Amino acid sequence: MVRQAAVQAAQLERLLATNTRTLTTSTLIAVVLAYVQSGVIALHVVIGWLSVLILFNVLRMLLGVYQQRHPVTDEALVRRRLVVFRVGVALSGLLWGATSYLLFPAENPQHQMFVIFVLTGMTAGGIVSYAVDLTSAFLYSILTLLPVLLCLFLIGDTISYTMSVAGFLYLVFLVMSVRYMHKSLIENIMLHFDALESEKSIKQLAFYDVLTNLPNRRLLLDRLNHALALSARSGKRGALLFLDLDHFKMLNDTLGHDKGDLLLKQVAERLLGCVRETDTVSRLGGDEFVVMLEDLSEDAAEANVQVDAVSQQIIASLNQPYLLGEFEYISTPSIGVAMFVEHGQSHEELLKNADIAMYQAKKAGRNAVRFFS
Repeated sequence: MVRQAAVQAAQLERLLATNTRTLTTSTLIAVVLAYVQSGVIALHVVIGWLSVLILFNVLRMLLGVYQQRHPVTDEALVRRRLVVFRVGVALSGLLWGATSYLLFPAENPQHQMFVIFVLTGMTAGGIVSYAVDLTSAFLYSILTLLPVLLCLFLIGDTISYTMSVAGFLYLVFLVMSVRYMHKSLIENIMLHFDALESEKSIKQLAFYDVLTNLPNRRLLLDRLNHALALSARSGKRGALLFLDLDHFKMLNDTLGHDKGDLLLKQVAERLLGCVRETDTVSRLGGDEFVVMLEDLSEDAAEANVQVDAVSQQIIASLNQPYLLGEFEYISTPSIGVAMFVEHGQSHEELLKNADIAMYQAKKAGRNAVRFFS
């Protein structure tokens, strides 16, 4: 379902990318056709047809530009826009198909041939522009060319009849060709989609923890370096909280690693609930987590109070019972805190000192918070 939605979004994107060029070409050809046929067709008919076609092309062009500038990702909206585009293509095909009756002089074979030449070229161009969407390509080709083929068939003389049959064969060939073009274009879209998915998976493995989906050590260090630089420029303080779950090894040894994994996932969710979206929660490995708090007060004492409040909130949250399958389990954290600048000016220093503070919390009886001293 996700892949289908991605394909439809890519189809719409490519259709809109060529929309302005296609409609501009259509308008220019319509002007040429109207000029040539104005000598053999009533002028009001020619001007009326040309005016309607130009107005409709301009409206389609403006709608296409708007949709390009305001893209959507919602599956339902993408599908709706694709349907609207197809309706526009169908109406354009009908307007071009109408030339078979409005601009087709009864007793002038030379001008009749010019109309046929133009319509044949329009269908070929339509195939190139709309092949990424079979529905649009079929609608445009059939509605543009079929009326003139029927008109030739109804004229009834040998040449007109033969041209009609040849035209139908051409239309069948066109339909078969557009299928192959469409298949090739969709395969290219799928290959592009698969490449993006692979890139996303590689990035996920490189920067995020597989179990908890939290940033891993590499991404944490990158964000920490950025936060330190920002803190130095703005004067806003920050802090690094190093968390270790008390007696986690005992849980793995008694209930198994699957229960330990369940606990780690729930801890990650609770930690995310204790901080702001601008803060970072990371898992270094095992039962070790790091919380990075940014944009704290410029005043050192006030910043310490802010960090202590978050730390106590984390302890209260992680102290709540966990449901590990059929087991209810109580877990507590030990938290060490290192403040930006005071306790280190590089990520190495901050991580080391926050780790030291965490062990001070364990020595103090666990389930506690200690600032690095």
